[in-house]
Amino acid sequence: MTDYTKYLGIKHDYQSINCITLIEKIYKEELNSEVFQSLWTHLNLSEGKPLEGRRWKFKVTLEKIEEWVNLNAIKVDLTEIEEYDVMLFKSKKNRPIHFGMYTTNNSFIHVEEETSSRITALNQEWRDQIHFILRRKDW
Repeated sequence: MTDYTKYLGIKHDYQSINCITLIEKIYKEELNSEVFQSLWTHLNLSEGKPLEGRRWKFKVTLEKIEEWVNLNAIKVDLTEIEEYDVMLFKSKKNRPIHFGMYTTNNSFIHVEEETSSRITALNQEWRDQIHFILRRKDW
């Protein structure tokens, strides 16, 4: 089990830390995996650094993310969730809006706009927003 304290309190910044780059950092440092680096290329976004700020999300579609998932991960059910599984959250309009990574004890680590990274309980409000949960194929 990873000690997540070193990943807490990191301030959100589109140019350095956003919801995906936080997970990318954890995967690289804790699992020696660079699987999430290919997501940026697949989405046609340079190295996780969306230059237009929040507008980058409007260019990203669930279909494009699912294409990447089909190549790099498998989908798992919420009842099978494990540490390091990644959740894609969607808006009421079915747009991808946020990524978080399951830690343990019904919690996940993430960073939202204008906040710092933190661990949050995976309560019903968050569960209702899950589009899918993915796990690396090589596990």
